[in-house]
Amino acid sequence: MLNAAWMRDIPLPAILPGTAVVVAIGAASLQSAAINSTVVRLVATADCHIVFGANPTATANDTFLPANQPEYFVFTPGQLIAVIQDSVPGNLFITPAL
Repeated sequence: MLNAAWMRDIPLPAILPGTAVVVAIGAASLQSAAINSTVVRLVATADCHIVFGANPTATANDTFLPANQPEYFVFTPGQLIAVIQDSVPGNLFITPAL
């Protein structure tokens, strides 16, 4: 039996997940609908670039999000997320924290 006592001091990124939204990742920037949360979990099926804002347009110079690597971000409620592919299309899964 493993002793998990050592895990008590390790912070884990945990959220109470809301309903996930999927945005297609393509050669042109696409936006999500407004997201009303202060924390979002993002995971993409392909390497992509993301940006947050009131009316964002993602470019290759924006934050890089590697494929299949969940990331958690502090977020301003009501903003949108824009995404564009790095080299191949895929999907961006956006899960707001409740």
